[in-house]
Amino acid sequence: MEFLELNVVSTLSGVAAVLLVAFIRLHWPFRFQYISSLFRRRPDKVKRWLEASFRRNSSRTVAMLDKSTSEIMSGNYEVAEKFIAEGLTACKERPSLFNQAMVHYLFYNLSIIYLHRGKYEEALDVAFRVYERDRSLSNALGVIICAQARLGDVGSAWEAYELLPKKKTRPELHLFCLAEIEAAKGNFERAVWHMNKLLHLRFSTALHLNQAEIEKRLEEWRNSSTQAG
Repeated sequence: MEFLELNVVSTLSGVAAVLLVAFIRLHWPFRFQYISSLFRRRPDKVKRWLEASFRRNSSRTVAMLDKSTSEIMSGNYEVAEKFIAEGLTACKERPSLFNQAMVHYLFYNLSIIYLHRGKYEEALDVAFRVYERDRSLSNALGVIICAQARLGDVGSAWEAYELLPKKKTRPELHLFCLAEIEAAKGNFERAVWHMNKLLHLRFSTALHLNQAEIEKRLEEWRNSSTQAG
């Protein structure tokens, strides 16, 4: 019976085992996201792993999140919005702690769709709500910066930009936000310079950017620069 008696070592071992199982259960659905992050310079592989998440996670809300991300990266915004709506409905029907957290990420994806579709006020409103709930979501702050710049509120955009963590945030997010701010100031050549520097990074996962969105902005700002000159 002495083997059954609790002591410090057995108690700590039991607690550690429980925490390990809980950690694995919490993070297991995100395994495809973690794998895809290893290929963030290869958009084709990132999307492949996100599509694998959609197939393997079945009806779980993380599947809807990853599928919407994949569609945003492909520029299929209407399709992405449909999966976000499905994910939010599932979160509402099954209000677990996991799904309560998922709501923020789904709304973050929605704010990106609004930004890329030119619905800047909607993007600002949704991203602000997301960032207000979770200040660690630097990409949501990026949506706020870009939306404010697009709306012509350069002062607020710059104030928000200064809140971006300098070391923890990927350089492509900084470059994209700076490009939007410079364009809002009318410094189109400078905006193009930031975007070209971003392109030298080969690919950006910030704000789920796709090549078409980058090219669209480059064309817009080059034309504006020519007209200004």
